Amino acid sequence: SRYAISSDEEGKALLIAFLEKKGHKISQNSDKYGIDLFSEKDGKTYNWEVEMKSRRPWVSMETFPFSSVSFLNRKSKWDNFWYVIICRETRSAIFCHSTVIFNEQFKEKLYIKTDYRNGTDSFFCVPKEKCIFVEPEEFIV
Repeated sequence: SRYAISSDEEGKALLIAFLEKKGHKISQNSDKYGIDLFSEKDGKTYNWEVEMKSRRPWVSMETFPFSSVSFLNRKSKWDNFWYVIICRETRSAIFCHSTVIFNEQFKEKLYIKTDYRNGTDSFFCVPKEKCIFVEPEEFIV
């Protein structure tokens, strides 16, 4: 197609394929300011937020280049969801539940300078051992 798929849409498509492979029934959220996806499996509902990251590739916890995983503070407005970060280069994924992430002991203010933002932002920097790393062979259908 003429238009490049946005990283948001690409991340959602990758996560949907993974969850469907695991037996989840997916529904997208029509509220563009809300959580990305909902799924249902075995009578239980799950909420999902997905983000793509690039420039520092990883495939596993061992090759992840940091001792902690940074999650955006602004996502803390939602409750009870899985936050998924997908590596654009390798298609590895990191899963962490909001009940683990949004803990005051992990909160940090960081200075950000990118093409899109400049200034301080709050993050939750969770020790990588508290996250679930899914390698590309398992994550990609």
